[in-house]
Amino acid sequence: MDLPSPDRAGFVDLGRMRLRVWEWGDEAAPPVVCIHGAYDHGRMWDGFAPHLVELGYRVLAPDLRGHGDSGRLSSGHTFAATALDLALLIREAGSPAGLVGHSFGGGEALMVAGVWPELVRWVVDLDGLGPPASAFEQLDLVEGVHRGLAAAERATTGRARVYETVEEMVDRRAAINTRLPRPWVEHLVRHGSRQVEGGWVWKADPLFSVGLPSPFGPGFIEAEHALVERPVLVLTGGEHDTWSDLSPAEVEERLAYLADVRHEVVAGAGHYVHVEQPAVVVEALRRFVAEVGP
Repeated sequence: MDLPSPDRAGFVDLGRMRLRVWEWGDEAAPPVVCIHGAYDHGRMWDGFAPHLVELGYRVLAPDLRGHGDSGRLSSGHTFAATALDLALLIREAGSPAGLVGHSFGGGEALMVAGVWPELVRWVVDLDGLGPPASAFEQLDLVEGVHRGLAAAERATTGRARVYETVEEMVDRRAAINTRLPRPWVEHLVRHGSRQVEGGWVWKADPLFSVGLPSPFGPGFIEAEHALVERPVLVLTGGEHDTWSDLSPAEVEERLAYLADVRHEVVAGAGHYVHVEQPAVVVEALRRFVAEVGP
């Protein structure tokens, strides 16, 4: 798959974290920050960012902390720390900015909009309303602690799983995200892995999973969404997919927490709505900003 490379790439030193940031478009144009999901990276937006440039925006797509080429993690308090990283990045870019977030990145976008409303014009949330309540009711706390400790050990000892080939990593990712076209899986793996002695490892920091589920409890999500006063567009896929586990009733419940929200279901797409139906997502975004302002 021949995707256009970003126009620019560099690092932004936020004083407490160094982020790799990929950019497209005129640096004087209004900024839009695109926020990838868990275990992905900023090159997730290679196929989407050029469409935003055509709408007149400058696009910044960071590798979130603990992902891609950005700084590693220092604790399990990843959700709040990542939101602060994004707020500082938006200030560097010349706020306020539009935010486009996918999955985990959608939750981050809503948190930034709620805590720092002066930095945000609007939010487009791509299937990022959080997991269902049942995910927490069934959580075995002892098992969760063991998994967290194992991840922490991998992170601190450097004993990440080593794959012999990139193709093996592609097969693993393709088995998880079954709706993603294989060329897209290859693209994400190519930019989300690094070579080490004996093979390849994921760039994502194993420490990311330590304590990860705790911020996403239903009470946290309700409180987070209730803070958001900026206009929000939520796009969800119409097809069943991995990590798209909310029932229609749960989607409506999460939407009701938001003060100024619009919701559209994208036919022919699953969790990665912007990958499967980019033209539909761009058109929905265009209508949205025409209504609420650029």
